[in-house]
Amino acid sequence: MKKKLVLTLATLGAASMLCGFDNTQTAESVLSQMQEVSNNVNAETMTMDMNMDLAVNVSDGETTTPVNVTGNGGFDISASIEPFGMQMEGSFDMNVLGQAQTMTMKMYMVPTEDGGIASYVYTEDSATGEGKWAYQAEDSVQISSLKDPSAVTITPDQFAEWGIDFALAPEAADFNGTECYLLSATVDKAALEQMMTKASELTGEEIMTEDVTMVLSLLEGFKMNLEYYVDTATYFPVGMHIDFNGTDLTSVNAMLAGIFASAQSEDGSSTSIELILNDLSVNASMTEADSVTITVPDEALAAVESGEAVTTDSLDDLMAEIEG
Repeated sequence: MKKKLVLTLATLGAASMLCGFDNTQTAESVLSQMQEVSNNVNAETMTMDMNMDLAVNVSDGETTTPVNVTGNGGFDISASIEPFGMQMEGSFDMNVLGQAQTMTMKMYMVPTEDGGIASYVYTEDSATGEGKWAYQAEDSVQISSLKDPSAVTITPDQFAEWGIDFALAPEAADFNGTECYLLSATVDKAALEQMMTKASELTGEEIMTEDVTMVLSLLEGFKMNLEYYVDTATYFPVGMHIDFNGTDLTSVNAMLAGIFASAQSEDGSSTSIELILNDLSVNASMTEADSVTITVPDEALAAVESGEAVTTDSLDDLMAEIEG
């Protein structure tokens, strides 16, 4: 009886190790299991919240006027591998000098007859309440290639080579009541340069162009903090946090100072500007699903059929239309 009791307790202990926090795990092992699980997920849903809090101090040499720029919004995202489809719906509120503006957006991606991707995007003008649809079909990217797990070019043991060094918290973290492994990493300017170098090696194309080098010169104090919450029982990533807080904007402000220094008025005064970042962050929660159904709204199909939708030839043109 005692032997059976000991065996039972040992079995339960082993099972708990498989379904709870295991302090023998490493960042690489958790990343590896998370990637394996993610590769086998057919569908998932995501709720994403974004927050922005900036201050722009404008000075004429005597008086400094603060201009606050705030924004927050949320998007609900659903994605499916088989059958392929993705949709995103939500809005983002901006407030500048007390003037509020809301961007409402809906996006649907479904297969084309040729195995490519058709994108339907709806944007709405908050001032008028009027919206419009944009449509783009991309056949150069085949859905079959996106479904292949081997298409993932970065494996967990290669993250460091790409400039991303993940660390695993020594204790379990809680995410909405779920016990999780907490993985964190910080991406800075050096990491971005390393990523581009690796990308150039893989593609054989020169990525560090003059324009890219100029942009990187402004990112001397850039910092992007990443956090992934990985369920200890399933290794599915249930939560994510990204923020740019702690970024040093000295280089950006120096550039702005140079621009405004040339704007001297007739009386010799000048205007200067300083950008202050209080918060720029994204939080997301993810849920695995057996399947999700993506259906393009009839109004989107009708807008394309009637010619009312803006039709673009490339994804870049579509994104430019959205930005407009």
